Amino acid sequence: MLQFTQYYGRFEGFRGGLNRLPGWARFLVGIAALPGLVLAGLSILLFVVSLLALLLLAAPVYSALKSLTGQAVVRNAPDVPDAIGPEGSPGVKRVEATVVE
Repeated sequence: MLQFTQYYGRFEGFRGGLNRLPGWARFLVGIAALPGLVLAGLSILLFVVSLLALLLLAAPVYSALKSLTGQAVVRNAPDVPDAIGPEGSPGVKRVEATVVE
């Protein structure tokens, strides 16, 4: 926690020093910071693209393995017990309950 307060103090000192600079000097600091900002944006974009690639590659394999193992994926099922089948899942018991207010 002590390091966090030290870093925060340094950041506040930098920000205070930056605010004391004339406008043209702040503009030059902003131009110098642009490459770092562009690289940070590109890294975030590449992270999102890599997640999408992972999903695009893993989703078909997952559904193929589910169908091979006999656990078929039911899509747009209006009612879960009907989608499972008339006999239901093994080990599942239907329970009826009454709500009393």
